[in-house]
Amino acid sequence: MFATLKEDFSTYLAEHTAAPAWRAPIHAFFTYGFLATMIYRYARWTRRIPWRLLRLPFTIIYLPLKVFSDLVLGIQISANADIGPGLHIGHHGGIFVHCDAGRHLCVSHDVTIGYKGAGKSTRWPRLGDDVYIGSGAKIIGDVTIGNGVLIGANAVVVRDVPDRMRVVGAAVRITPLDAPP
Repeated sequence: MFATLKEDFSTYLAEHTAAPAWRAPIHAFFTYGFLATMIYRYARWTRRIPWRLLRLPFTIIYLPLKVFSDLVLGIQISANADIGPGLHIGHHGGIFVHCDAGRHLCVSHDVTIGYKGAGKSTRWPRLGDDVYIGSGAKIIGDVTIGNGVLIGANAVVVRDVPDRMRVVGAAVRITPLDAPP
């Protein structure tokens, strides 16, 4: 857990390079996204405790932390989600994440990643490594997003996206990252 959390922290620390060296870790630590990431990593850690009776006090501690993350930070990361190290949430507010994701997932504000409603999907989305999700984007249903994908603001993704693609526009248009926009 601590190695993963350290890699998560390094992504937040990287955005505070302009601050004085003594102040950058403090700013990074108290970023809303990192606080929510710590709560998520704690929830995942508690699930690894094999005995229910031993896990109970840690779960009781987690519940108010989850309420804090959901209501105050506006960031809801499901404890069932399996997200690799390097998670970065750039802004707070309106974020719902329930997916399997690889390393270095970057999420902006007002993003929804999860099941399709009304029992119409059998699984949550699967995201590869180095995926960036822009503001207001929605990834819904049983879809697979490849490695190195950039999902633009307000895009709604309901079908699979291959590696190294850019997904933009209201009517989703998928183009290679190497091609001009």
